[in-house]
Amino acid sequence: MRTNTFLEKLSNGEVATGSWLTMGSPIAAEIFAQGDFFDTVVMDMQHGYWHEHTLLQGMQIFLNTSTVPIARVVRNEVGFISRALDMGAMGVIIPLVNSREEAEAAVAAMRPPPEGERSLGGSRLLFYGEDAFLAESCRQIACIVMIETKEAVERAEEILSVPGVDCGFVGPGDLAISMGCYPDRGPVHEEALRKIVEAGRTAGTPTGILCRNPEEVRHMAEMGFQYLPQFGDLRALAEAAAENAKAVRVALGK
Repeated sequence: MRTNTFLEKLSNGEVATGSWLTMGSPIAAEIFAQGDFFDTVVMDMQHGYWHEHTLLQGMQIFLNTSTVPIARVVRNEVGFISRALDMGAMGVIIPLVNSREEAEAAVAAMRPPPEGERSLGGSRLLFYGEDAFLAESCRQIACIVMIETKEAVERAEEILSVPGVDCGFVGPGDLAISMGCYPDRGPVHEEALRKIVEAGRTAGTPTGILCRNPEEVRHMAEMGFQYLPQFGDLRALAEAAAENAKAVRVALGK
């Protein structure tokens, strides 16, 4: 079974970086894979445009790279999680986890019996080694639960204390909406983030957050977050197009 270098970094107290792919494009995935830019890549099925066929292609692209492929599934349900794992995801981000019970359900969906309820299957497991479904090997798959509501912040310690949860991950936009401080966020939001980090420290579970830019990556790392994805395919394309258009106008004296 392939070693999950993302989990290694978290367990060593290091910061792990990541990109966030929403376009559902295997071509974009190839660009990010060949560049070997980040520790992880997230293929977003919840708010991005990855579906089963393209997600499989994305996983195939990252199989023989050093980048750890992660899928964000639509919701906390064993069928969605199992399908992502059968395609080769080395980590799953589960949205809207608001209680200990919901965190336990996420872990159970990623573990075979007797620890969980994941069923044996997925021919792509052959590429990950004959032991890819054994309980010990399944621990190479990162269980990342999202804390993105006011309720989840209040229960963060109990959520992050669930055995098998490898990382608590903040959806900052949804958290701001839940707390009534969107889009400005502000000090109330900042205090909630500090509570989540402290809850993770108490529980012994690393935390992460989606960042908007490198400056925010630095700030969140200083706050104590370890998993800091911040750059995506859609943003890269938009920024490159805008930069090129500006350069063309300058070249034409406009």
